[in-house]
Amino acid sequence: MATNETEPDTQARPGPDSPPAAKRTHTKTFILVAVALGFVIALMSSAIKNTVSVFYVSMAHDFSVSRGTFAIAPSVFMLAYAIASPVMGFVADRLGARRSLAGGLVLGGAMFLVGGVISSFALFSVVYGVGLAIAYTAISYVPLGVLVDELFPPHRRGLTYAILMNGTAVGFIALVPLWIYVEKSTSWRTVFIALGVLMVALMLLALVFLPGEKKAPEEDGKTAPAGEQPAAEQAEKAKGGMVGAALRSPVFWTISLAFVGCGVTMSFVDVHLVASLDSHGLGGGTASTTMAILGAAEIVGSLVAGYLCDRGHGLKVLAGCYLIRALSLVVMVVAPSVLTAWVFGLLFGISYMGTVVAGSMYLLNALDPRAKGLALGLMWCLHQVGAFAASEAGGLSFDALHSYDPLVIGAAASAGLSFLIVVLALPKALRKAHPGHA
Repeated sequence: MATNETEPDTQARPGPDSPPAAKRTHTKTFILVAVALGFVIALMSSAIKNTVSVFYVSMAHDFSVSRGTFAIAPSVFMLAYAIASPVMGFVADRLGARRSLAGGLVLGGAMFLVGGVISSFALFSVVYGVGLAIAYTAISYVPLGVLVDELFPPHRRGLTYAILMNGTAVGFIALVPLWIYVEKSTSWRTVFIALGVLMVALMLLALVFLPGEKKAPEEDGKTAPAGEQPAAEQAEKAKGGMVGAALRSPVFWTISLAFVGCGVTMSFVDVHLVASLDSHGLGGGTASTTMAILGAAEIVGSLVAGYLCDRGHGLKVLAGCYLIRALSLVVMVVAPSVLTAWVFGLLFGISYMGTVVAGSMYLLNALDPRAKGLALGLMWCLHQVGAFAASEAGGLSFDALHSYDPLVIGAAASAGLSFLIVVLALPKALRKAHPGHA
């Protein structure tokens, strides 16, 4: 498969030495069911964040706190997610996607049920900010990436991962308008309790239909005895194992540092977009339509991104998505209106999952198979650093200035910086990591 000069083919089809046989141990029907269930889990994971986005104002009123104070809960969520991501990546590497996803669904269900009945904002901040953050980490991007790695060879992972992640897009299209509609007649607490019951039920399906325990490398015969391992691999282990290998990778750092900008911009959408539209006098109908447009564009954008990544164009996908995202935020802040809100939804939606898919594919297809989940977790840790900062900055901005514009401007600048990192640093990192392709 041909690739351009600046982008070594880290996502190529497996060669003679690749171990795709393990991916063929499942029947096609089993794989299709597992992918469909993964899609539904991604859909349910989106409810953890989009419920708070839609019910943000009513929840703040319910707890009798200001918007800035209520921002503490989603901000703690972002921080806890950052800490939990590499831990959950390590767990998924060792136990497999099935146990990680099932455990996350149980925890998520329990936290939704508890969150729906408590009256203390401090306790809610712990339940949502810590409990549901850990649950979200266990049922979203990292373990679902490990699930794709368990089921498919490298040349089919990008598009499949995009399909799974489209569950979050359906969350924008279906769940956000649903929450906006039911908010008129139903308390957010009722929604939380219903989601808790659904997650517990989904856990049972995950235990039945997802692949079993992931074998350790030593168990499936993929790891040679120490004396027979390549000298380079033994040297890598001596320098600090899989964590050290990831942290020394120039590709890992370039992708992850750019991914901070993804966290900043996603946090604006996940936490403050609906409230921001409301602050400009754009009602629930505009917010609902904007989120539906965003979700529909996300589906198309993610599938195109997955297709291109499977064909070795991850660099173009990353650069293009960060640039489009920066432009969407500029449109939003320059002339807020119903039309520009829809344009924002279209542009941001196109880019929404492209950065996730392309960044994840570089790590899944390039790093040691025993630490792919850990690498994804570390990448998402840095992502959440940006998300935490943006979540809290948005609440403070509104309390001080009654405007989210400073956050939108900062998010646009962050996406622009990510674009520059990808364009200027990633080609060099790829050549350094794969000198034979230079």
